[in-house]
Amino acid sequence: MEINNWYKLTFEIETNLEEIIIWKLNDLGIFSFAFEILLNNKNNKKVIIWLPTLNWPESLRIKLERNIKEVLDKNNYQTNCFEWNVIEQEDWVSSWKKYWGPELVGDNLLVLPCWLELPKEHKNRKVIRIDPGAAFGTGSHPTTSLCLERLEKISLSSNKILDIGSGSGILSVAAKSFGASEVYAIDNDYLAINSTESNFRLNFDNLDNLKTYLGPFDELVSKYSLKNFDFILCNILAEVIKGIIPEISNCLKKDGEIILSGILNSQKDEIIDLLNASNFQINDVSSKKDWVCITAQKFN
Repeated sequence: MEINNWYKLTFEIETNLEEIIIWKLNDLGIFSFAFEILLNNKNNKKVIIWLPTLNWPESLRIKLERNIKEVLDKNNYQTNCFEWNVIEQEDWVSSWKKYWGPELVGDNLLVLPCWLELPKEHKNRKVIRIDPGAAFGTGSHPTTSLCLERLEKISLSSNKILDIGSGSGILSVAAKSFGASEVYAIDNDYLAINSTESNFRLNFDNLDNLKTYLGPFDELVSKYSLKNFDFILCNILAEVIKGIIPEISNCLKKDGEIILSGILNSQKDEIIDLLNASNFQINDVSSKKDWVCITAQKFN
C-alpha cells in the first residue's frame, strides 16, 4: 500500500519526560518520531510525530491526543497545544533526515543513515547502513543501542537467529554482520517488514539468508514451526515480552540464548522472575538511562 501523505503532529514537553513519551509512543505502535531542542527554552523539547494519513482518521487522531495528554497529566505537565499539519511524502523524507546523523554504538559499531557518506574518522568501524522509513530502530534509542552493544560482545558465527519485532531490521542486519548464517525476522506491521527487507538489501545487496514473516509472534511460530534457534533477539515492550517468554523458550535450542530489550528498570525484576520460571539462567543485565537489556540462556 502506497503512502502519499503524512500527518505531522507537534507539541512540547519537559525534557525529563522524553523517555515516558518514547515508551507511550512505542506502546501505541508509533515509531516515526523525533525530539527537537528548543533554543528559547532548554528545559523543554518539541515532539514531532509522523503518521500515515491513510491509517489515521480523525477519530484516531483525537484518541491519540487524549492518550498523550493523559500521560503528561500523570507527570504533572499539562498541554492542549497539539498542532497538526499534512505533509507530502517528499517533505516527510527531508524533515525526517534532519533529525538523524551517524550514531556511534559500543566499541566498534557505526549506525549510518543511508544518505550520508562514511565519516573518515570512523572508517575503521563496522558500519550498519539504515534507512529508517516508517519503522522503529535507528540505533539512537537506548533499547536498540543496548542490544547492539550486547551483540558486539558475543559470537554469532554460523548461528540461526530470530528477530522478534524487527522494526527497521537493524538487529537483523547486525546479526548477519556478526556472522549469523540464517536470520528470521518477525513483525506485525507490514511497514516494518518492508523496512527490514530494504535495509538488509541495503547492507548486503541481496536477501540471501533472510526470511521475513508478517503477523503476531504466537501465530507465526505455530504456522511455520519456528524453532531450533541459537539466539532470539527481542526489542519490544516489556508488556509484550512477558506474555511470550514461554513460547520463546520453545523456539530455542538447548543452551540457546535470548537478548531482551525495551524493558524499563521498574519492570526488570518481574521479567527476570518470569525468565527463571521458564528455566532461563540470567547471563547479563545492562542498563542505559531508564532502560534495561537482559541476556538469558535456556538450560534444559
